[in-house]
Amino acid sequence: MSTKTADLTTAKILINSVLSTPKAKMVVTDLKDFYLGTPTLERYEYMRIPVHMLPKKIMDLCKLWDLVHNGYVYVEIRKGMHGLPQAGKLANDRLQKFLVPHGYSPTNITASLWKHKTRPIAFALVVDDFAIKYTDKSDADHLLTTLEQMHVCTCLLYTFPIPRH
Repeated sequence: MSTKTADLTTAKILINSVLSTPKAKMVVTDLKDFYLGTPTLERYEYMRIPVHMLPKKIMDLCKLWDLVHNGYVYVEIRKGMHGLPQAGKLANDRLQKFLVPHGYSPTNITASLWKHKTRPIAFALVVDDFAIKYTDKSDADHLLTTLEQMHVCTCLLYTFPIPRH
């Protein structure tokens, strides 16, 4: 189980599109807990962590000493997390289900490039970061407001490219 992700070519296409479109700008935003916010897994996953890899402070704080078996702590994973192979697909499926009713959908040709059906806006998703191309700030605000219904968004950059002379 996996999902297609934006690659360097997608990023270059989006940045070149911003640079070549009059009045276009870019905002880059991070979604907090994009993977960690996924709903409960249909089938729980399990892993074992060697005790020597867990700091004593964590072992004490979480009272894990009684759970050690043959030098390991065994963990049941119920939700998405970083490093879980299906986490990207689960998070992307959830995002798509949420954004489609708001007019956003992935393009059929370019992996992880999304567009709005009526607004002149496009964005690429890389892990949990969005690079959003827009010409009207209200379009960018629409997407950010929509995303904030699902996740906390942190805008990392709101004025790209440098104003043209």
